[in-house]
Amino acid sequence: MTLQERLAQHVKFEVALQAEGFASEPGVLQKVGKRFMRVNNQYFVPSTMQEIVLLGASLKVTGAAASIRTTYAGTFEAKLVRTGFDFIELLVTREEEEEELRMLIPLNQVISVERIG
Repeated sequence: MTLQERLAQHVKFEVALQAEGFASEPGVLQKVGKRFMRVNNQYFVPSTMQEIVLLGASLKVTGAAASIRTTYAGTFEAKLVRTGFDFIELLVTREEEEEELRMLIPLNQVISVERIG
């Protein structure tokens, strides 16, 4: 599964985007094409994002505990839900958030993934 295919499963739900020098407020993912995704009538290139947070999706998924090292956030612990052709999907707990975040990280932002335990 590619990043675009995974995003296509989330159309009509909210996402929050983060890229270098850019962070968006939550917006509705309207369409996913071959190169772009449309969020609130703006076009973005998914592969250039540091992370794409999937909001409003069911969190009834499980994952293996892992240590993730990225180019933008250093090393952090998360639950690895799936690895796709060009992305990883994680459940991440952050102190400032009240619930786990389900996020997609393009592989060009990932340095390493190490299983914990």
